[in-house]
Amino acid sequence: MINYEPINIRPFQTPDLMQIADIMVISFKEKFQKLSIMDQRQLSDFLIKIGAIYPYPFQGYFVAEYNGSILSVMVLKWLKQNRPKIKCQYLRASKYGWLNLIKTLFGLSIIHLIKTKKGVCYIEYIAVKPGTQGKGIGTKLLKFGKTFAIKNGFEKYTLYVSSFNKKAVKLYTRLGFKIEKSENSYLMKLMFGIRIWYYMSQSIE
Repeated sequence: MINYEPINIRPFQTPDLMQIADIMVISFKEKFQKLSIMDQRQLSDFLIKIGAIYPYPFQGYFVAEYNGSILSVMVLKWLKQNRPKIKCQYLRASKYGWLNLIKTLFGLSIIHLIKTKKGVCYIEYIAVKPGTQGKGIGTKLLKFGKTFAIKNGFEKYTLYVSSFNKKAVKLYTRLGFKIEKSENSYLMKLMFGIRIWYYMSQSIE
């Protein structure tokens, strides 16, 4: 058994992109397969081309690495956050099929409808490399994000999680998050097959 210590948590850098894309594709495989039919390498390239995976560094974009290998990624989001503008390559992405492109853009647009409020630091996504899960890597990244939120004067630390993901809900609860509300989304059911989502939060004032 590999002991992934010490874990280095640092800001994302552009050379990390392909590793991040692979982690995202594998971690959210079931969701992406609802939107498109591609193999892992094609999907990684596709998501980068449409701007679904951020290619540029910005404040709130972190990775956890061990011996130079990226094991986890987390993106934080807040009101009036400054992010570089992404040049999406829709025409190049269309080589994977216009239906895949349209469905994926629509599905991702539903997720991005989530708006942050003043004083809220929202976890847009967090993913841990398969095979390294259950080693405390995601927990360390979540705690790092909370410390970041506190240092930057936020009042709440929040996230959305599928009601089906019992393991994640248990982890978040153990780390101090509470279910603030439950949302019944027909659009999320249509696109991802999951209707009930939990909005979890914790006060960090």
